[in-house]
Amino acid sequence: MPSCNIDPKKIAGALAGVAIGDAMGMPSEFMTRDEIRNIYGRIEGFCDPHSNHMHAAMKAGRITDDTEQTLAIIEALDKHGRITPEVAASAYLRWADEYNAYESSVLGPSSRKALDRLKAGEDPSDTGSAGSTVGAAMRVAPIGIVNAPDLKSAAEECYMSCLPTHGVNIAIAGACAVCCGVAAALTAKFIEEVVDAAIYGARYGERLGIKWAGTLVSARTELAMRIVGETSDVTEAEDCLYTTCGVGMEPTELVPTAIGLCVLHECDPQKAVPAAANMGGDTDTLASIVGALSGAYNGIGAFPQDWVDTVQDVNNLDFARLTTILVAVRERRYASNGRYRC
Repeated sequence: MPSCNIDPKKIAGALAGVAIGDAMGMPSEFMTRDEIRNIYGRIEGFCDPHSNHMHAAMKAGRITDDTEQTLAIIEALDKHGRITPEVAASAYLRWADEYNAYESSVLGPSSRKALDRLKAGEDPSDTGSAGSTVGAAMRVAPIGIVNAPDLKSAAEECYMSCLPTHGVNIAIAGACAVCCGVAAALTAKFIEEVVDAAIYGARYGERLGIKWAGTLVSARTELAMRIVGETSDVTEAEDCLYTTCGVGMEPTELVPTAIGLCVLHECDPQKAVPAAANMGGDTDTLASIVGALSGAYNGIGAFPQDWVDTVQDVNNLDFARLTTILVAVRERRYASNGRYRC
């Protein structure tokens, strides 16, 4: 029987990766690769957004809704121990009120519609029926952490977290891919284990929710692996991921590209996270997912200390405290059900 003990440095790495990637990708969000090159040259750390950018009022190192909603999941796990549609709905509504999300440009279209339905008192198991974007995938790292190394349990609880806002199967698949990828990365010895877990999660999620007519997260992830495996030049591989897999808000684009970048850069967050920030498209979410996976695989020590310090200072975060919360959640749930030794 596997132990529930996971290296806290790897848990902290996953959480730091979410925030670091989010903040590093914030200034380039929804820009093209050429626009990023022309305005920033190449993003290698935190920088202020340019004056005409949607986040122009933010300062270098500032997180967005990707990390904010991840923190909402951590709070909910701390308070309730497990995510259900009702618990998730309450967490998302509280986040929206706390951060005035309804007046902000960060609230995605799927989440906005779903939150309106939740506020109207509809069943949180149904309110995400129109949600097909990557918004569910960006926040699920804590669910992977508290379930590791059990991929099935991670996917099941991840599905519960999706329902209030993202009930379309590709959104569920994208979230389960990230969640299972993080769960595997915490104990994996080889990057291939992370990829296999992500594809497992994608296939699990694709069977659930409202069916999407078109490509699937699992198939596009396999395509990303072929691109990375068959292209020897890193820049050429990144360009091919950009044009072939995509960097838009759809989970069928962003999640496979994120996994592709992790493999391409051997899960080294110092290479993979800046690569994501320079990819174009939904860069804050892309880099956040890359950060979560590479941080879980390597631990917080793989990030430059100034990246960790900056994102904590700018956003009043404490990765040690957040790690302690999730370790305690794991210990409580596994002590109660007896499935793992603690």
